[in-house]
Amino acid sequence: MRKLILLAAVLGTAAFAAQQTSPSASPSTPASPSATAPTASAPSPALPSASTVLSGELKSIDKDKHVVTIAPLTGAQQDLKVADGATITRDGATVGFDQLKSGDDVRASFDPLTNEAKSLEVHSKLMKEMNK
Repeated sequence: MRKLILLAAVLGTAAFAAQQTSPSASPSTPASPSATAPTASAPSPALPSASTVLSGELKSIDKDKHVVTIAPLTGAQQDLKVADGATITRDGATVGFDQLKSGDDVRASFDPLTNEAKSLEVHSKLMKEMNK
């Protein structure tokens, strides 16, 4: 069931990202050369806001470097730098970075270009046991 939910989240994110990066209809001949120059060199607006979701077990927390290591159900462990302004919730309550614990289930939204997490949703071992 977890794999199905994870797969649905990944596919939904990919579909959203594809929709955001699809070119919009525009005239084939530009009105003036200066009108297209900034557009050609400007980065796509979808890239900075694009994020990836990673779910798994919180393996380690480096409080000095503000880095977490997440072990997904499949694949290799991944280190993520947690942004200073990241939203962190644990069992539904907003918490600080110092309240993260190894062994907890985590779902991180992060920028795949920088590996910086913008949000962490954590469920403690106790909550995991209660939901069985």
